[in-house]
Amino acid sequence: MTPPRLLILTVVAGLLGACVTDPNQTITCPAVRVLQDLDELTRFSPGAGRDPTDVRIEAWISRVTGECTLDERDLLVDLVVEIGTRQSPANTSEQAEIRYFVAIADANQNILSRRGFLAKAPYVSRKTITFADALSLNIPVSRGVEGDAFTVYIGLELSETELRYNRSRSKR
Repeated sequence: MTPPRLLILTVVAGLLGACVTDPNQTITCPAVRVLQDLDELTRFSPGAGRDPTDVRIEAWISRVTGECTLDERDLLVDLVVEIGTRQSPANTSEQAEIRYFVAIADANQNILSRRGFLAKAPYVSRKTITFADALSLNIPVSRGVEGDAFTVYIGLELSETELRYNRSRSKR
């Protein structure tokens, strides 16, 4: 298991357990899960080559933090998604462009919403960078429904080939 994946499992496990809006009220917040096999990206240059010199970009979700509050009708979840990326020899771009998604599911695992995001950050002079993307999610809640009736899923948007590559690496 790579170091970024270890960090994800450690940080996400304790994220958003319960949030406090005032001393007299505790809200149960949604669980946040970074999806296995969608937590890392290795994108190769076009062609059959798959050695390190063919890698255009590597990225990983390094950490997710957040908090939640409750207003009259919505559970408001503020998340910060930290993404690490490494510029490789086959990449001459001056910035990282990483696509990821956030989905909200109910207690029956029905997807209520899914939204894609494009995060951009300049490589500047370093080859490896970590940057943060701040998001605000509004989850409509009915009276008596707690935040733990929902799960927030996060993953990098991968092609089928990139997903197969991740799954083949995790079996080793």
